Amino acid sequence: MNRNKLWVGAALCSALVGLSGCAEDDPAVAAADAVLVEVGQAAIRVADYRQYIARVSPELRAEYGAEQLLEAIVEQTLLVQEAERRGLGESAEFLQWQAQVKARLVQRALYERAGIAQPEVAEQELRAYFQRSPYNRRVRFSLLMVRDQEQLPGILAALAAGADFEELSLQHSQDSRILERRADMGYHRWGDTMASHAALTERAFSMQVGEISEPMQVADGYFLIKLTDAHPVSFEQEREAIERLVLREKLGRQLLAYYDTLHVRYNVRYEPDGLAGRSPEAVVAAYDGGVLTVAQARELLKGQGTGEKVLRRELGRRVLVPLETARLALAADPDLQRELERLRQTQLARHLQDALQAQVPPPNPNGLSLFYEEHKRRYTAPAEVEVRRLLVRDQAEGTAIVERMRAGRDTTALIDRFVSVIYGRGALEGDNPVSRALHADEGTMHGPFATDNGYIVLQVLRRRPARLPPLDEIREQVEADWAVAQLQAAVKELAASLRQRRANEIRFSPDAVALALLATAHGE
Repeated sequence: MNRNKLWVGAALCSALVGLSGCAEDDPAVAAADAVLVEVGQAAIRVADYRQYIARVSPELRAEYGAEQLLEAIVEQTLLVQEAERRGLGESAEFLQWQAQVKARLVQRALYERAGIAQPEVAEQELRAYFQRSPYNRRVRFSLLMVRDQEQLPGILAALAAGADFEELSLQHSQDSRILERRADMGYHRWGDTMASHAALTERAFSMQVGEISEPMQVADGYFLIKLTDAHPVSFEQEREAIERLVLREKLGRQLLAYYDTLHVRYNVRYEPDGLAGRSPEAVVAAYDGGVLTVAQARELLKGQGTGEKVLRRELGRRVLVPLETARLALAADPDLQRELERLRQTQLARHLQDALQAQVPPPNPNGLSLFYEEHKRRYTAPAEVEVRRLLVRDQAEGTAIVERMRAGRDTTALIDRFVSVIYGRGALEGDNPVSRALHADEGTMHGPFATDNGYIVLQVLRRRPARLPPLDEIREQVEADWAVAQLQAAVKELAASLRQRRANEIRFSPDAVALALLATAHGE
């Protein structure tokens, strides 16, 4: 469960926002600097309250009145002050986090001032990017791996003579994974291979079906790849990844253009020899305010790549941007300081939560069973339908495949093209051709159905009714939920204790609730 939600359940502290709001001059609302309540040395003002409720969901605002929301801010303040009393904000880890957050906020403020904004991307642009990217298909390939390069000529000669790739792989491969699961690696989508072997998958995406690659060297040996199939993937399946990529590329172009302006502002001069064969102290680039040595440049480039473009980008991002934020004194901006304080208080609350979490005892069998019985509805698995789904190029091909399978003709060649899919409650409760097909008898074929990337045919394999799994089957999940509930109770108990012990330090203004009601109405 999301940590912030714990504070909702415990004491209406879901937002965990800081109490340094930004005043707004609005004659329709009480003065932003009017004090609602004092908690120790902290004064909670109308502006703080308005900032708080702006971060509370409309559902919670409707459920709880202004007085309860104000009480929640008091509890939140007590908890943050308790975290400070325990010294949770003084650790080296916390101070490092705070410095990093401040640097990010300052950088964001600089980019906003420079007009660098989140790009907008049209649907047509996303689809065009998808069509020309490797995300639009998945590939199936087989592997052969040997550790010694000397073994390759004989294997390549056998393949040239027509030997079977799979059989040669089982005879010669020295990779345990290949020997365990055979040469066939199944289907892969772009980017779903472990980093150490990503080059193998990337190479497969550039091949034609039936093609065998040249030997490829990786850390543990030499691989040969045979591409055995390539299949289209629907746009909707990869939409999220495509949108991230397009946004990152567009934002990257904005940043590079901005770094160019900083190069001009700070009069950056690069030495012609660059990093090649020079001592660590030699100068790679000079700029108004300093120089970049070979050693510093190598540190900048660590894990970022090589080349002049990368060096120019990293110099702009990690040297010139801090210079510019210092020149503009962005760190002293009041709005930025308030946001930093809000985040600091949020982090303090999380550290206090971690401390309370460490005190939660492990669940005992009886307590866990009672919790499971009380929350059976939460653990009841909804009805599902397992199907085999095949993506086809057009309606005619889909119709032919459905008729062929319904007639019981040989479909061996199609088996590898099907993928298993589980449809849940949303699909079953819909009112469309696919939903209606999912209610048909097991084993029946249906379609073709139009999708964003062609047509699909479905075969209903089996239907799984809603069921409550036994405790032993989902014990890990129940234990995690039980721990969350115990933590919620601990937070609530601590907040109540602090409220009682420090009652004389909590001072509401006579008009606090009326002012809060006005601020709530304005916030809505």
